[in-house]
Amino acid sequence: MKVLLAIFIFTLLLGSCTGQNPTKPLPKGIAIEPNFLNVDNATAKRIISQSKDLVIIDVRTPEEIALGKIGNALEMDIKSPDFKANLDKLDRNKQYLVYCHAGGRSANAMEIMKAMGFKQVYNLESGYRDWSDK
Repeated sequence: MKVLLAIFIFTLLLGSCTGQNPTKPLPKGIAIEPNFLNVDNATAKRIISQSKDLVIIDVRTPEEIALGKIGNALEMDIKSPDFKANLDKLDRNKQYLVYCHAGGRSANAMEIMKAMGFKQVYNLESGYRDWSDK
């Protein structure tokens, strides 16, 4: 009997230590764990398909965006003087996917968002140049 009880307790503890899926919607009132990750195309597509509240932000210049963008991404040029002011208008508790042409500017954008108190930001590390849905 003691062995069964020990196995049950061990199983219960083991199950409670598994990580949360960052794209699974959380019930209202639950705090979001900070999460800042560089992601590849496959992971970005999975996040886009699974997250209902994901906001995609394209941080390229208007000239670059004119050549195409991902879905209905917000257009927020990181080189614009009002970039931080525009970020300041966004809900810090939503999930964001940021991208640029090759991943450098969007990595900077993710760091800016982290410093501003955003909770979950994913950077498309290879950028739009490698996005296969063009």
